Amino acid sequence: MEATQGDAATVSAEEAQRTIIRRWSWTVAVGLPLIATIVGIALTNTGTIEQWNSLGDDMYDIVMLAVWPAGLVLLSVGLLGLIATALTAAVLTTRRSS
Repeated sequence: MEATQGDAATVSAEEAQRTIIRRWSWTVAVGLPLIATIVGIALTNTGTIEQWNSLGDDMYDIVMLAVWPAGLVLLSVGLLGLIATALTAAVLTTRRSS
């Protein structure tokens, strides 16, 4: 009887560990594309940013940097990641008919 209780405890600990890893991986799989999408929207909306370089004597050289291309890349990568996560969730949760 003792051996079966120990085995049950081991199986339950392994199940708990698998559940934690599964939840963490789904959080990362949804979180990273969501963050990339939000940053992509922000950068695309911003368009350009200014970089001020001091030349001394209260003079500055202003350089305009285009950030919208990076925003488009992050936006598309984020959306593709969200679509891939949704497809994976749909495949994993579909029950097979026997």
